[in-house]
Amino acid sequence: MSIFTLYPKIDYKVSDYDTVRGIDITSSVKIKDYLKRYSAISYQPYVVLDGERPDQVSFKAYGTPDYDWIIMLANDMYSIYDDWPKSSLSLTNYITEKYGTVAYAQTNYKYYNTYGDEIDLTSYTALADSDRKIETLYEYEFRKNINKSKIKIIRSSIITTLDSDLKSLVRISVT
Repeated sequence: MSIFTLYPKIDYKVSDYDTVRGIDITSSVKIKDYLKRYSAISYQPYVVLDGERPDQVSFKAYGTPDYDWIIMLANDMYSIYDDWPKSSLSLTNYITEKYGTVAYAQTNYKYYNTYGDEIDLTSYTALADSDRKIETLYEYEFRKNINKSKIKIIRSSIITTLDSDLKSLVRISVT
């Protein structure tokens, strides 16, 4: 079950005359704060496999897909499309959509200074070789995706208690 089914619903103003009923996502802030303060939480590292979804990670770790939402929130992930690592095929499709072709992404670059700040080509060429770094757009997207695959999962010994506490926290904010 998705935690978002427990979130309160509110009316968002979209114009002077119209509102849209939607999920009050500010509840996630309360959950995030709770996860930071909960002293019994102990995490273990996990590397998401190619194409693996949060519900599959939950099933592997806890024997049920029901804790996928806790895995997402524990890793500050809120969108399976933007925050969760993409499969190889999805990453290729994303790169093609974003840059036009994979070939373009493999032959065009991002430039960085010593501190890892992205800079333009003019600033890059003005730096000494030792003070600059370069990577293709493809390498950049691939690196971001690899980093997303390095997550933490909560130890199974406390997951049911944590699940109950978090659901109660959201219910309390509804009333």
